[in-house]
Amino acid sequence: MSYGVCCISNPDWDFHSSKHEHDYDHDHKSHKEPECKKPELKLFLECGTHPQDAFFEIDDGEVEENQTFVLNRVLVDASHLCRPLVKIEFSCIIFWEAEDEEGDEHEVEVDLLFKLIRTCDGYSEVIQTWRYLKEFDVENDIDELEVEISEPFTVTFCDRPCSKCCEYKIVVEGRDFEGEFDALRVVTPDLSALVQGFSEK
Repeated sequence: MSYGVCCISNPDWDFHSSKHEHDYDHDHKSHKEPECKKPELKLFLECGTHPQDAFFEIDDGEVEENQTFVLNRVLVDASHLCRPLVKIEFSCIIFWEAEDEEGDEHEVEVDLLFKLIRTCDGYSEVIQTWRYLKEFDVENDIDELEVEISEPFTVTFCDRPCSKCCEYKIVVEGRDFEGEFDALRVVTPDLSALVQGFSEK
């Protein structure tokens, strides 16, 4: 039997925006950061405001394709800060139940992609991704493989946005599945942002 969990980060996957990339780069570079002549360090916490559990649709044991869910979002107002730094923390519980009864080799797999999306001034981009992958592969002479998993999934990310008001949201999408599923869900999504920066005294 072999099984494993991997969490892979890749900020280049599935980039989507409401503007052309070169337009955003120009705006980003031309944006002048506010100057703090007498800086005072500020530190505050923002909590997610719209947690939503993700219940994946299953049809006759197969997880339906192209399912995406917004799990939570948090609003960060850094417009009054110089050199803001935002630490995003996200946690949830991933639960799934599946089996495989066919053939001499039995395989069960769940592959999910979590995306962190930042929206500032109407422009959205995926700034980080994490992959949840768990698979069981059994070649022994058994009648069937049954797997039931319930485990926490936690990620963090540090962002250096411009001094603006931005929204961060976490999205999960299903990528690949093997086996006959009875349930697949992502529950109790918790999202928070720890914000640090300088402002005038």
